Amino acid sequence: MDFHDLMTAVRRRWQFVVVCVLLGLAGAAAATALMPRTYTATAQLFVSTRDEASADAYQGSLFTQQRVKSYTHIVTTPAVLDGVISRLGLHTTPGHLSEKISAHAPLDTTLVDIRVTDGSATRAQAIADETARQFTTYISTVEGSPTAASPLVKADVVGGSQPPSTPTSPRPAVNTAIGLFAGVVLGVGGALLRHSLDTTLRSSDDIGAHLGLTTLGVVPPPVRRHPPNGPRAGTSRREEALSQLRTRLGFAAGDGIPGSLLITSALRAEGRTRTAVDLATAVARTGRRVILLEADLRRPRLTAELGLRGTPGLTGVLRGGTPLYTALESWEDGRIRVLPSGPVPADPNTLLSGPDMVQLMRALEADADLVVVDSPPLLSFADGATLAAAAEGVLFVARTAKTHREDALRALDTLSAVRARVLGAVLTGTRPKGLAHWKQPRDSEPPDGVLPVDGPASSPVKARAAAPGRQHEQAG
Repeated sequence: MDFHDLMTAVRRRWQFVVVCVLLGLAGAAAATALMPRTYTATAQLFVSTRDEASADAYQGSLFTQQRVKSYTHIVTTPAVLDGVISRLGLHTTPGHLSEKISAHAPLDTTLVDIRVTDGSATRAQAIADETARQFTTYISTVEGSPTAASPLVKADVVGGSQPPSTPTSPRPAVNTAIGLFAGVVLGVGGALLRHSLDTTLRSSDDIGAHLGLTTLGVVPPPVRRHPPNGPRAGTSRREEALSQLRTRLGFAAGDGIPGSLLITSALRAEGRTRTAVDLATAVARTGRRVILLEADLRRPRLTAELGLRGTPGLTGVLRGGTPLYTALESWEDGRIRVLPSGPVPADPNTLLSGPDMVQLMRALEADADLVVVDSPPLLSFADGATLAAAAEGVLFVARTAKTHREDALRALDTLSAVRARVLGAVLTGTRPKGLAHWKQPRDSEPPDGVLPVDGPASSPVKARAAAPGRQHEQAG
């Protein structure tokens, strides 16, 4: 994983990273609030020698420094702390008290620093001062000589007696820095882990890198239906994305839009039927003759969704009992003709695999500029592969954050096995790049074939029924 992958993971899951950072900061704030306050008091001793026989002051200083190293270990012994407990009336033992006390000697000095931590600043300072006094008494006894008038080494208290004013723990700045760092590490690490485990297709880059297909369109989801006078923000954004899909489709085919185009996907609920309807509508806006063929004989939806009256449809035509011209229904004021699926047969694949289906496709192509075919998902049924072999081109539909690349690759292998001509892919359910802030100009008239944002239609499926196109009227 390189730096680009790292930035991609963080960009896609920045909400997760932000949540982790906020949780880290919240944890730091909670720890700061719940941690008991502790204060650190200090007392300092100066150790000197009284060796009158030592004429060399330097040698006397070295002697004292060697002694000081041992004194730091004596400070926390029961011999010193018993006197502290007795003097201050503490209800503790030397062992427990020694856990609060530490002593060390700064390098190349004859000083001993005593530190005491406690929940009370006054008590901490009292313990530090009394420990220093008890230590000086103990040193005078230990270093005393029966023949000498005074001890060879003495210790004097030179620092202390002032209780600390601020606690040493908790430290809000340190806790905040730790919480922030932990949140960033957890957030970025979790984002990278989720990125490495996520096999769904999320962008056109994923489709190009993992499937080897050109993304012809990135189509946002359709807006919800609004009241007649309600807002319709986002409708024009989707229409523009569909217009781009229509334009790129012509260039992908090389010689213009193919005569028949199969809209398929790996699994269900990936936007296949909606893409077929919207693409047929977008092409019909340019004045071309479009036939929408519902070849999904497993879960037909178009009759109910488009409000058609219902005919024997594709099933009736393939069985030979219904003429094609009577099975076709007009929709969008005659701009699109629809051949619905008809009654669900007992064995749809057998019906679609016969030579009559190929002849029907050729007849529809001869009677229209574009035949848009809606099919079942490729991995669920064999119908999609059968129809792909009969169509001039295939448009593969993937849904962002839902279609897994393993499923998409298996579906493309199925298309490759029947030598289908895959023109490209459409990514549904996401916002297309470059259209995030696109708005219809308020003071300009919309171009031919494009409805204004506040027009009477609420979706591309309904648009042409509300505003007929001039080109198609002339053609009719």
